[in-house]
Parts: sequence; C-alpha cells; structure tokens
Amino acid sequence: MVLVNATKNTVVSERCSFANSVIKRMVGLLNRKALAADEGLLIDRCYGIHTVGMRFAIDVVFLDRDLHVLRAVDALRPWRACAVPKAVYVLELAEGAIGRSLTKAGDQIQIRNPLGA
Repeated sequence: MVLVNATKNTVVSERCSFANSVIKRMVGLLNRKALAADEGLLIDRCYGIHTVGMRFAIDVVFLDRDLHVLRAVDALRPWRACAVPKAVYVLELAEGAIGRSLTKAGDQIQIRNPLGA
C-alpha cells in the first residue's frame, strides 16, 4: 500500500506493509538489515515501539484511529524505545522519510492502493 500525507500532498511510503497479526507485530523490522527509502511498516493496535536488536535507525510516526499524526520522531536509533499512549497505529519508516514528506503532528495520512493494483 502507499501512504500519503494528504495535508502536505506528499508521499510518506511507496511500499508499506501492514503488521496486523501478533507475529507480524512482534517481529516488526527486527529481521531486516536495512529499510529502503520508500519502504514502511504500519503496525496495527500499537502505541509504542522499541528498536532493541535493530541494526539501523528509523523514523517513527504515531497515528490515532483516523490516521492523524500525533507525533513524528526522526531517526530513532537502535536500543531505544518510544511511546504515545493515545496512538492506535505506529508507522515505521526509513530514516529521513519524515523530512522528505514534511510530516508533522496534526497532518492527515491516507492509505492508497499503488497504481496498477
């Protein structure tokens, strides 16, 4: 799926996966060596994440149930944790994605199907 910042009319992630099962949510990005600039992982029913055991920094966006940005965290390094108790979704992105998409608290994120899908 493609995630778009509708407020800024920018692309947040061209290739975003959805972690909506217990296993997918637990594993997250831990089995990855890197994340491409256009990749992301949207984690369902989640308000906090950790980067314990990860090998790279990530950008993190906390979203409410309507996909409004509650908080955007740039470059969360390995062995850190971050939470926003009111979040319903957490979007993990490649480092720099928040800056490229100009995403800030209050912005509206939309889920779109990729072209040709």
